[in-house]
Amino acid sequence: MTAVPTPWLRRLAATPLPERAALLEDLVVSEFRTVLLMGEDDVLPRDESYFAHGLTSLGATEVEQRLEAAIGRPIDASELLNNPTVDHLLTHLRTDVLSDHFPAPPADPASPPDGAPGPADRTTRLLVDDLLKSLYS
Repeated sequence: MTAVPTPWLRRLAATPLPERAALLEDLVVSEFRTVLLMGEDDVLPRDESYFAHGLTSLGATEVEQRLEAAIGRPIDASELLNNPTVDHLLTHLRTDVLSDHFPAPPADPASPPDGAPGPADRTTRLLVDDLLKSLYS
């Protein structure tokens, strides 16, 4: 049985790729602001613990449930509790929960394969070798 996409997920899919991160951020911040009873002028820093701003573990569960209802996909509760920042949650949602809507950027053809030294690595190694030769010659 295939899950039916929620209205928000259909909206995300219809949004141009460069604008999707902002749409997701709007959703996440809106849910936190609602649960925290924040006013429109209150700021929710993306890089600070939302627990420091008054969220409780019960509130985190409510945010999780509200987000799951909006996106129609499960969210790992430990991601909300163990790394309690909006930035971390956004990254988790983009890379793990909604990765089909946030494809990884294509590899740079000029970059070396994983583990292979790139031009900067070779240059650094040559400079270090020259320095060591001059020191010990």
